Amino acid sequence: MMGGHHAISGTAAWMALAGSASVMGHVTGADLLDLEPAQVLAGAVVATGAALLPDIDHPSATISRSGGGITKALTRAVSSVAGHRGATHTLLAAVAFTALAVLASRLPMTVAVPLLGEVLVAPVLLVTVLCALGTRALKMVEGAVLPWAVGLGAGLLVALLAPEAARWLPAAVAIGVLTHLIGDLLTTDGIPFPTWPLVVKPPTRLANGLWQRSGDIAVPLLGDAGSAREWLLCTVLTGYAGLTTIVTLAATPWPLSP
Repeated sequence: MMGGHHAISGTAAWMALAGSASVMGHVTGADLLDLEPAQVLAGAVVATGAALLPDIDHPSATISRSGGGITKALTRAVSSVAGHRGATHTLLAAVAFTALAVLASRLPMTVAVPLLGEVLVAPVLLVTVLCALGTRALKMVEGAVLPWAVGLGAGLLVALLAPEAARWLPAAVAIGVLTHLIGDLLTTDGIPFPTWPLVVKPPTRLANGLWQRSGDIAVPLLGDAGSAREWLLCTVLTGYAGLTTIVTLAATPWPLSP
């Protein structure tokens, strides 16, 4: 699946699971986490960027181009060790990314910010990075500096509106990463066997597009990455994500509102 499609899939998946705003009496999401509208929006930002994290193993992926020289160097380093669609495209990686988010949400380090007071450093930095990746992937911003500036603004805004990050930050990262894995599972290339690093390979005569000789698995309903089916699906997801985001924005109490 293409980078921008991963990003919007992460947004849509988060809004479907955590969304709580309603349109004409109908709730736009499952409201599984019982979050305030501001927390739902903050989680959407994080899930959008987190849906790009598994591609940290690919020097040519959207995530590599999203943060300038920093992300290019990082993806090259990871790729040299893991290869593409390897270790970072596994359930174990999803657990690791989520564990890092749990750690970030609980680190007590704070810094004084004018107008905002004391804010937790680690959640702001994590939101900054993931927002920069997500907005760049969705082509909302361009260049090597602007995505980081937008990301930092989002991080500080989240610190103001949704400071209790432990409630939603790890969940948003988990949903974003798992959405990426599902997206790649639905293409012909597939993803590593679920029990990686223990890989079960099929007997040669049983190898096929669903259970490949390498041990990778796929349910290629979307065909090759970038197919017309993928574009159609992500067009629908974009409409859903956009609608639910607008509705949630309207339901969010802003500090400067009259």
